[in-house]
Amino acid sequence: MRAAWISAAGNGRLRCGLCPHGCSIAEGKFGLCGVRGNSGGEAILPLAGRPSSLADDPIEKKPLYRFMPGTRIFSVGFYGCTMRCPFCQNWEISQTTSEFPPYLPPDALIAAARSSGCPSIAFTYSEPTVHFEYILEAATLARAAGLRTVLVTNGMLAQGPAEELLAAIDAVNLDIKCFSAEVYRRSLGGDLKAVLDFARIAARNCWLEATTLVVPGLDDWEVAIAGIADFLAGLSPHIPLHLSAYHPAWKYDAPPTSEKQLERLRSIAEARLDAVYVGNVAGETAVDRCKACGAVLVDRQGYRVGKLGLVGLHEIHGSPLEAPGARCAACGQAAFFVL
Repeated sequence: MRAAWISAAGNGRLRCGLCPHGCSIAEGKFGLCGVRGNSGGEAILPLAGRPSSLADDPIEKKPLYRFMPGTRIFSVGFYGCTMRCPFCQNWEISQTTSEFPPYLPPDALIAAARSSGCPSIAFTYSEPTVHFEYILEAATLARAAGLRTVLVTNGMLAQGPAEELLAAIDAVNLDIKCFSAEVYRRSLGGDLKAVLDFARIAARNCWLEATTLVVPGLDDWEVAIAGIADFLAGLSPHIPLHLSAYHPAWKYDAPPTSEKQLERLRSIAEARLDAVYVGNVAGETAVDRCKACGAVLVDRQGYRVGKLGLVGLHEIHGSPLEAPGARCAACGQAAFFVL
C-alpha cells in the first residue's frame, strides 16, 4: 500500500505530514507513531491492514449515543498511536508496534463487515488514523457497499489529511483529553490546536460526538470541562459530550474518578450542550426524553437499548448537526439523532 502525505526531506530522510508531529524519519527508523517508516529512502507501512482485533459491538460502546442508536457495529482495531497518554485504557495495542497479525485486504474487511449483518463499520480501539491509507480505502469501499462508517479517534491529524479522510466518514467520536495546550504537549504528547481544528472539520462533514476521560489531577475541575463544552457548543449545541470515568491503567495509578465528581461536571456541561452523558461507571443508565412531550426517545441500560421512541425525519444532506434527523414517535417533535 502506497504511503500518502510523506515526502522526501533530503539526506535520505522522509517528512511525514499526516499529523502535527511532522516527523523527520531517518533511514531504517519510524515516526513517533511507530507504524510509518523509512526503508532506503522509501516510505513503508508494514502494519497497514494488520488488525489487532475484530469485533461485533453495540454502537453505544464507541460511544455513540445519537447515531444509529440500538444497532450493532462491526469494529476493527490496529496498532500504534500519535500520543503517549500515561493513563491509556488501550495501551496494550496503542503503544505496541511489534505485532504482525495476518494482512486483511480492505475488500476482505468490508466483506467480513457485511457478513456480520452490522449496518456500519468502526475504525476504533487504538488510533486508526495512523493507518490513514488503509482506513480511507476501506471506508470508501464500505460506503459503496451500503455500510455507514465510524471513526473513533484522538483527532491528531493535519488539516489536509483530515479533510480527505472525513469526506468518507459518517460519524466520529473524538477524544478531547483536556483543554490545556500545555498539558496536551507536555503530558500527553499531543497538540490541542490540531484536535480542535479536527473537530471543526468533523462538525462540517459528519455526525460528531466527543468523549473526555475525566482523569483526577488532569481535567477533573469545572473550568476544564466548561472550556470543552463551550468549544463544542460553538460548533453546535447538538454535539453530545461523554464524560467517562477513568480507572487506573498503564503508567497512571491515581484513584478512579468519583461518580459524584462526574455528576458535578455533567451539570456544568449541560448548561452549554443539549446532551451530556456519564459513562464507564457501574449500573450506568442514560435516558433521552422528548423536549416537547417528555416521552422516552432512547432508554439505555449500559450498552443495551431497551426502548427506541424515534422515527426518521428525512434524508440528511450536509452536516447532520445542522438539521434534525429524527422525530419523537409520540408527538412528532424534531430531534437531533441519526437513524
